[in-house]
Amino acid sequence: MHTDTSDTPDSQLEAYALGALDAADRAAVEQQLAESPERRAELRRLREVVAMLPYAVALADPPADVRERLFDRIAASRPAAPARPAAPAPARRPSRLMPAAMAILAALLIALGGLTMSLGSQVAGLDRSNRQLVDTLGQMQQILAQTQGQQGELAAQLATSREEIRSLSARLREDQYVISFVSAPGVATRDLSAASASLLARGEMYMYPGEASAVVIFSGLPALAPGQVYQFWLADESSQVAGGTFAVDETGLATLVVEAPREVNAFRQVMLTVEPTGGSVHPGQQVVLQGSL
Repeated sequence: MHTDTSDTPDSQLEAYALGALDAADRAAVEQQLAESPERRAELRRLREVVAMLPYAVALADPPADVRERLFDRIAASRPAAPARPAAPAPARRPSRLMPAAMAILAALLIALGGLTMSLGSQVAGLDRSNRQLVDTLGQMQQILAQTQGQQGELAAQLATSREEIRSLSARLREDQYVISFVSAPGVATRDLSAASASLLARGEMYMYPGEASAVVIFSGLPALAPGQVYQFWLADESSQVAGGTFAVDETGLATLVVEAPREVNAFRQVMLTVEPTGGSVHPGQQVVLQGSL
């Protein structure tokens, strides 16, 4: 496992002094030692302690009978030919090396145990951090989904509002045009009366002699069934020209701006009929209003 060189724990430095680190961790510690005089001083102190470990255990002399048995076994294992007695082997060196090795091994085990505990603590901390990150990510995903849903609703509302604004703007421009048209000096008016005595609807047409534009204001018109519209017509002795279609709401009011193919006063009659949605090429039989120009 690789350890961050910016914050090497003391257990890593101790294991380095004992020579118990793998290549990756040893390189990481050596990098920090190269950058930190304090760490190098600490390493020198630790190496002095390690050098004293072999002398941490008191020397012990073996019992006399054990030494005699050892010498007898050595003598029995040698050939009988040599006449010179074998010099007794030093007895203290094995007794000193073995406790020193055991002390080093114990120190290594202690250091490795501390390192294992430190690594376990780090793994537990990383696991907790990972769970917290997972929880935070889940919460952020929920917030993002809610935000996206709200953005979709706001986008739909904005589109609807824009459409309403465009419709109102067009209606406002038309109303302004109608007001300026009917209030201008020199405008001529013609009345459209109901074709049936039972119908209370009426119309008033505003036009200028020699102009192809006209404005017709309707009132009292009944709302039509789905699939039907009102259609305005201009007629002379030879032709009938459609002047536009429209629908009315429950108020029965409507305004129509007529753009004729020639001056309006060139026609002789006008009328309003009920036609299928989209209008007709020729007027139908259901006449609602009519008038003379």
